[in-house]
Amino acid sequence: MHRESDAHSPREDDALKAELQGMMKANRPTRAEEWRDPEPPADDDYTVPPFDEPLGEETEER
Repeated sequence: MHRESDAHSPREDDALKAELQGMMKANRPTRAEEWRDPEPPADDDYTVPPFDEPLGEETEER
């Protein structure tokens, strides 16, 4: 079963996996400096439609 990302090479996938391994085992952020942690998404963020969908246009059926 293919579980790796097509956006990255297998080497980059392994590096990303190793980077997250500590946080996954600890079930909490593992950085000493809190400012280094990524900011979680805001509650009031709206979802952005995929790039290939037109904004606000409806398709006509012929």
